[in-house]
Amino acid sequence: MTVTTTVPAAKKKRQFAAPTYPPARVSSACSCILTAIPSATTVQTTVTATVKPAGACLASTPIVKNGDFGTGALGPWELTRVQPPLPDYEQYLSVGVGSPGSGGSNKAFTVKDDAASSYVEVKLSQQNLTVCAGSRYKFAAHFYMTDAEAIPSPQTYVLVYVDGELIASSQASDAMGPPVVWLPLTGTFVGGSGTATLSVKFIATDYLGVEWGLDDVVISNV
Repeated sequence: MTVTTTVPAAKKKRQFAAPTYPPARVSSACSCILTAIPSATTVQTTVTATVKPAGACLASTPIVKNGDFGTGALGPWELTRVQPPLPDYEQYLSVGVGSPGSGGSNKAFTVKDDAASSYVEVKLSQQNLTVCAGSRYKFAAHFYMTDAEAIPSPQTYVLVYVDGELIASSQASDAMGPPVVWLPLTGTFVGGSGTATLSVKFIATDYLGVEWGLDDVVISNV
């Protein structure tokens, strides 16, 4: 028995031309084809720096030292007392650091005239405060005033000076009490030189029996 088998002719392979690439896309390291042409990248970094000009003023902080009287002593504050006209009254005038202070603090500067002298003036000052000429500053503090009559008096004062110039003062209605009422006292000034002198005066001009308190004294740059 004869079996005849027909074998189909083999398919002819299609021929494709080999692709060509520009030299820039051929890597010499591995003969690989790079998918993109590399390009140089520039990275810019900006650094901001503040340069203080030579000779610029640098005020120390805090400007007022022991402004809360927390040390329990007056230093570096200086105290000047203008005694009452009658020497007998001197024993009744007491000044110094006492308690309580403003806002629940432990200490404050106090002045008490128990004898109701006809005139009392006490000055508290701090010298050689470092400030910058031409810079603007803010003074801030808390104070109280009470008198024996427990009514506002136009004859009781707290006056604040910087280099002899008045920058802040109490109002007649600020004289309250007892009980003690702490009030804010603020003012501004411009530094005139490298140093300044801060002075706070406590004055009464009648027979009132006055008590003052001062606390939280701060000078800050505006």
